[in-house]
Amino acid sequence: MQANDKMSFVFTLCLLLMTTEVDSRPMERPEENLSLERKIDECVQPYLDAGGFSGAILAAKDGRVLLCKGYGMANYELSSPNTPKTKFHIASVSKTFTAAAVLLLEEEGRLSVSDPLAKFIPDYPQGERITIHHLLTHTSGIPNVNDFPDYGRWSRFPHGLEEIVGWFKSRPLEFAPGERYAYSNSNYNLLALIIEKVSGEGYGDFLERHIFDPLEMKDTGHDAGPARLLENRASGYVPSGASGIANAPYLDWSIKTGNGSLYSTVEDLYKWDRALAGEKILKRAALEKLFAEHVKGIGYGWFVGERLGRRAVSYNGRSPGFTSSIDRFIDDDACVIILSNNYAPVPQLIVKDLDAILFGEPYLKPKALKPVQLTKDDMEPLLGRYRFGKDFYRPEAVVTVETDGQNLVMAWNPEYKTPLMSLSPSEFLDRNFWARIVFKRDEQGRVTGLIWRDTADYPAAKLGTQYQFPN
Repeated sequence: MQANDKMSFVFTLCLLLMTTEVDSRPMERPEENLSLERKIDECVQPYLDAGGFSGAILAAKDGRVLLCKGYGMANYELSSPNTPKTKFHIASVSKTFTAAAVLLLEEEGRLSVSDPLAKFIPDYPQGERITIHHLLTHTSGIPNVNDFPDYGRWSRFPHGLEEIVGWFKSRPLEFAPGERYAYSNSNYNLLALIIEKVSGEGYGDFLERHIFDPLEMKDTGHDAGPARLLENRASGYVPSGASGIANAPYLDWSIKTGNGSLYSTVEDLYKWDRALAGEKILKRAALEKLFAEHVKGIGYGWFVGERLGRRAVSYNGRSPGFTSSIDRFIDDDACVIILSNNYAPVPQLIVKDLDAILFGEPYLKPKALKPVQLTKDDMEPLLGRYRFGKDFYRPEAVVTVETDGQNLVMAWNPEYKTPLMSLSPSEFLDRNFWARIVFKRDEQGRVTGLIWRDTADYPAAKLGTQYQFPN
């Protein structure tokens, strides 16, 4: 299941010296900034305590960085804390740069968003019907490479863009190009390949020369291979057990070239925000095209809409061991950037509250989460298989609730299992998706199903036990 389809902190005061440079030297802070920090600390602390967040946050308004602070560890084995200089994989926030690179090439007259895919990849099936616009807005109908059964195996080895595209280009379209929106990382693999074919440069090299270097984003880049040493790089983690963490599974980031292969810091992403607030990289017409609503809620590499009654563009990302979120308020010159080296989607959960804090609006303070120790008798009636309905994120998905001996886990398939934190004998927290799970019983007390509670309630009926408590 993909967190992106579920759509939507590094705090020592940072002072903006120039539009593209952040100074994080200590200085006396106004009381309003300290109050802002206290409020954000209150929002973040419960997630820290529950093992759901470690990372960095930057909040800025009216050209001033108000808060810039690290939380938790960049590497738990080495006891290295996160700081404003920590590099995180930013996952799908990478798409904001890919889209901007495409518009840079359009400004230079080297391509047009109305160009067909066949112009750049002549043998692509139905490439005459698919345009760059379709790729940018996820309306191409090309299936999502992440959903392929063998994606897990493929993602552990290095791949070039031609090889990745060759993997999915022979698969049938899921719908006619332009017919509807369906999020697919394959679209941005293709955009990266187009950038390479048009520019004659590697994807990472093009971004470095045309975006990162001009903006002095010295801590941002394309993770081209596992052999490269990156100073201050955070290790990625996943929730484990009731409140612990474990190392994230290995991923060769080449599989995500164009759609999620970049790393950055909160300070560098603020330089990106400053560039998008002016015309340092793209001219005004291209910026307007970048943030226009081409499909409902969808721009080019950005989600567009309103937050707190204000015009906003945003994006979030999630890849093994990392999550990210950026909200930009275009008319108010404000932004909130959250990067995390924990797979739990906490940045997407808290960013709206941090937006509200930034603007002095009401927000919800999260409650502390304390796991309750359950007995074998408490857990045994809950074990078994459950089927969700057609309205679930993965329609009619069948999951198995099982135990690791001490805690319950939810198995989506033999390889992917999410740890559950017990809040009571009938209520749990899915720590990978931060959703509440409530088990339902009939009048005789027998477990008949569960509700997976996220942005809405998704019921799943129990199919039977078919799972025995281990001896």
